[in-house]
Amino acid sequence: MAAAPLAALLAASGCGGASAPRAEVLQPSPPPAPAPAPTREVRNPPPPSDAPEPDPEAARLFLSRVGQQRPAASAPAPRVTALALANTARGEARGMTPLGDVVSLAIGEGESSAIPVRVAPGECAVFIAQGGLGVIEVDLFVTKGAPPSHEIVGQDADSGPIAVIGGRGACFTSPGGAPFAGSLHAQVRRGAGVVLVQGYRGPRPAAPPGAGPPGATPPDTAPPSAAPPSAAPPSAAPPSAAPPSAPPSSAAPSSSAAPPGAASLRDPPR
Repeated sequence: MAAAPLAALLAASGCGGASAPRAEVLQPSPPPAPAPAPTREVRNPPPPSDAPEPDPEAARLFLSRVGQQRPAASAPAPRVTALALANTARGEARGMTPLGDVVSLAIGEGESSAIPVRVAPGECAVFIAQGGLGVIEVDLFVTKGAPPSHEIVGQDADSGPIAVIGGRGACFTSPGGAPFAGSLHAQVRRGAGVVLVQGYRGPRPAAPPGAGPPGATPPDTAPPSAAPPSAAPPSAAPPSAAPPSAPPSSAAPSSSAAPPGAASLRDPPR
């Protein structure tokens, strides 16, 4: 008689009968992912790849009349235009140093005025032309050479009374890595009035990997004139044939140091 209650008790507890459902094992949740590092703001970011192209009509008009360009005519700088120029520079040349004083030019429609400009190797330069009352379309050019063989090496791609070359980290740099001495021309294509011109300079701004403007030369790249250590002229004798005291044929002369005043924007002749 005692065997029956014992069998019932064993069946109820799962011993010797059908296996009872296993207890569910709780897996620990994975640790939360680390918070992404804050993105560092890049000063003077490079222009987008779809930036506007310079207007070829502006260059055509400039080249057709640059031979008749009159000496730059100075004019008082309107306060409102000067404030507008300073506001434009905050976005286009942030953190950069002005090149000399603001140049104020009185320019008629279809005319242009020029001032000398210098840029040192490896320096980032920005040039801004701010048109005042009555100026509808202003263009800006950087040229080298003397008339009538002016060569345009920089041109703005803006429309309206503001023209900028090298703004927002695009950097106008000396062509070929050599000290550059040329001219900065402000042209009024439509309208007439006072145009304020100002240059700015500074080191090349750091850009994130892969975000540099097309054709930009990294700061640590050797200038084109520097020859690789193993380069030697075809007529050079083999290393074994050279006398022990002979200097290596691959030595390249060091480039001259940049003159004081890495870049300058001088006032026009009075």
